[in-house]
Amino acid sequence: MDTGASKKPYLKQVTEFYFAPIWQSFFTILYLVFFFYFAVFHSGKLFLAAKFIIYTLKNSASLAGLDNLFFGVAFLTSLIIPFSVSVYAIFLLFEIWGLSTWSAWRKVLMTFAVIVIVPSIIVLMDEIIRAVGGRSELAEFVALNRLNL
Repeated sequence: MDTGASKKPYLKQVTEFYFAPIWQSFFTILYLVFFFYFAVFHSGKLFLAAKFIIYTLKNSASLAGLDNLFFGVAFLTSLIIPFSVSVYAIFLLFEIWGLSTWSAWRKVLMTFAVIVIVPSIIVLMDEIIRAVGGRSELAEFVALNRLNL
């Protein structure tokens, strides 16, 4: 059976979920603001990741060692993950409460898990950025971009 709600575009459904005219919207909007701020805050890391890719392409990557490859991939991955996880957390609340058929206590448990796990992943990635960025393999890029690691 196809309902009218399933014909709506996904982003419209998400927007209606967060800004529904009910008192629980206070919590959904608070959640949205929290993770949207995380996404905005970490969006600058995407530009840094793009700079790193351009830097790698400009500076003969074929002459770099295998350790440069592994630390470069770890650096790029840890730059991209915080933004991606923050954006996905916004859609995940809608998936949990708007689309799932779980019981209310499971939804609350999953929401709590998202609220705890996502910031933990972001903190972990920040520590990895600092650890990998401090390596001699990335020292030139860090110094060139005046990064404070």
